[in-house]
Amino acid sequence: MTASAFKELRKRPGVMLAYFVLRRTLRNTPQFRGAVAGILVVIVDKEWIGRFHRAGELLLSGQRQAFFNAEASRHQVVSIETGAKKRVDLDVLRALAQTIVITDSFDALSEKVRMAADEILYVDNPTVRHVHAVRTLTGRSRVDGEVARKLVNESWSVIDALLCRRSLDHLVIGTTTHSKDLPPTGARLSELPGFPSVRTWASELATDLAAWRGGKLAWSDVDRAALLIGPPGVGKTMCAGALAAELGLPLVSTSAGQWQSAGGGYLGDMLSAMRSSFKEAAASKSGALLFIDELDSIGNRSHQSNHAYYETQVVNTFLELTSKETPGVVLLAATNRLDDIEQAILRSGRFERHVYVDLPTREERAEILSYHLGGFDADRLRRWTDQLREFSPADLERIGRAIKRSARAAGREVEDDDVENGMPPKATVSDEVRRRIAIHECGHAVVALSCDFIDAVTVELSDTVFEGRVMQSGGQVRYDMRDRILPTEDVLRAQIRISLAGLAAEEVEIGSKSTGAGGHPGSDLDTATEIAKLMVASWGMGRVPRFYADRQRVDQFFRAPGNVTKEVDGILLEEWEKVKAMLLERRETLLRLTSDLMNGRRIHLHSRHAAT
Repeated sequence: MTASAFKELRKRPGVMLAYFVLRRTLRNTPQFRGAVAGILVVIVDKEWIGRFHRAGELLLSGQRQAFFNAEASRHQVVSIETGAKKRVDLDVLRALAQTIVITDSFDALSEKVRMAADEILYVDNPTVRHVHAVRTLTGRSRVDGEVARKLVNESWSVIDALLCRRSLDHLVIGTTTHSKDLPPTGARLSELPGFPSVRTWASELATDLAAWRGGKLAWSDVDRAALLIGPPGVGKTMCAGALAAELGLPLVSTSAGQWQSAGGGYLGDMLSAMRSSFKEAAASKSGALLFIDELDSIGNRSHQSNHAYYETQVVNTFLELTSKETPGVVLLAATNRLDDIEQAILRSGRFERHVYVDLPTREERAEILSYHLGGFDADRLRRWTDQLREFSPADLERIGRAIKRSARAAGREVEDDDVENGMPPKATVSDEVRRRIAIHECGHAVVALSCDFIDAVTVELSDTVFEGRVMQSGGQVRYDMRDRILPTEDVLRAQIRISLAGLAAEEVEIGSKSTGAGGHPGSDLDTATEIAKLMVASWGMGRVPRFYADRQRVDQFFRAPGNVTKEVDGILLEEWEKVKAMLLERRETLLRLTSDLMNGRRIHLHSRHAAT
């Protein structure tokens, strides 16, 4: 977008919001990602057609003149409104052109447009970030995060009326704004698929709350604070609302980012916003669930940076607020970076209960997608969802929206064809690449089966990978491991060898390495390197048994001295040579397992050390 176009856009909050929403709606289409020619139909609220039309013109060109004159671009935006007398004759054969059709109803489209459209998309409501951005960029005051959340759940007419109101404080918004003493009306935790680890704590908490309300249990005996830990997209935020509904508690939702953005972002502004959230939760007569997202952003007093004073004051205030016993207020926080959180926040009496929210299992993936499709049979979905390894609940929700769009475009309830159409596009893995992947994964298996702390190994191989997703190798290995309460140096070195075995197998058998062992956190190389760093810097397993740093700081904040780096390299090279020698010695086994995996796509192996 040019500077002049952006300047004009700031004068039109409605068009700005439409631009943000339209960009989000179209961002995954080939036309948007690759400037591919085609026709995109976007269905919007009738009163917003004009704004989305202008937003489409700006999105296609980024030019100020195209913002007001569609003829300046070889692309086009066309509006089709229900009941309009003017007939729109859309030229669907414009060479190399992109066309966005804005309409308020699927029924308003002619049969020709329906058939010619590459995508028929319904816009979702704006996000909280969109509301904050519009108000900031147009010179309005920032609104409270909870108020913004309520606003974006309203109809487009309510959003139209309230988006730029000078102040939204103390405003009752439509029918979805509830009294602070009423619990949320969304789905209860027991109604949602997944979250097995959260259900255990929720059940215990519900029992304790009932006993406390009945005067049979002191509030000090209630396990009233927990931290949800898991990767992005697993549903930690959604879980908070569902838990509040399950417990019958009002939800006060905030985040460290919202506190930071309050006022001018100064220390006093942040501390005031933080105290305000706790005060709001405490003011509810029936109790409340105070949810704090992005807890890792709260700061850490051990950080040595230019912002150390700021972080220390923020953490100290947070510790003060969480140490107060406020009967009826349950604290729930979420993070995907546990190691970044100040240890005092995690100690007993504060966020002592840690609940890990993992990616869904095969069965849970089908149940989650079934939920988003309104009860479509989960067993029928397994043929698709079993392939969606490493897909988060957020990914599955997005797929569910695509499936429902396909059904809406065809004017029917969801059918198998719609599920197929809604799946992410795939690319076929060539035989050469598939064999390399099989050798890589079987290298892990061969080395793992030699370890006495592994009982079994399962290896899987795929014929296809999903386009546009990172961290896909086309294969995976799962280990059935026995827990080691106090791992020894031998066990740690064995874990390094297992991590390096895939890359070593490629070099031993094929003569070259691929990128499949690295490139992202959690990769084989990252795992091996982290173990070696901890051995030298924190666990005293280097040449000199010395302690350099707490294990939780080694990965994120520890700058290893040269001698530590040299010793880490020495451990990795030593185990690298050992694992290559092991694979050469067991080459026959490696090739046999590779052949079995290529033929059957899945093998399950028991270790000779497995308990009988």
